[in-house]
Amino acid sequence: MTSDSTRPSWSLSEDELVLILFAGLIGEIVLEILAWGVFPAVLGVPMRPHILVTDLGRSLLGVEFAVPVAVGIHLALGLLIMPLIYVKGRALLGIRSWVVAGVLWGVLLWATAQMVLAPLAGRPFMLGLIPYTWGSLVAHVIYTLVVAYVYERERARFSALV
Repeated sequence: MTSDSTRPSWSLSEDELVLILFAGLIGEIVLEILAWGVFPAVLGVPMRPHILVTDLGRSLLGVEFAVPVAVGIHLALGLLIMPLIYVKGRALLGIRSWVVAGVLWGVLLWATAQMVLAPLAGRPFMLGLIPYTWGSLVAHVIYTLVVAYVYERERARFSALV
């Protein structure tokens, strides 16, 4: 039987929320550098995940998101929702290594985007396994590793100060 003290808390302190947002911000900055700086040189095209958001809005909701709205939705996911799921998911699953948790979370995000969301948006399953598919895997894993690293490093620093 698990005691209450070993169960993950689902509430967030202000400090933890700020830390999660900071980790998400750094992860998003790295992701944008990859998407607009690295991947065009490697793949010949930038990574533009807001297009998937736009296509999902159209196919699932019948809504045509303007580009700034689609970008905003993807940024909100990357700044808060995905880092929050990393933090709470790692605690829930009891994964000790932030590296293992970060890689697993990155692969899961990528698989969800490629195997579930892309087909829902009218695209081929895993985009037909084109180079962009594998670039997306690299981008998701790097993003989640950056989020995990920043969160864990800053959490350890904060704990040392208190």
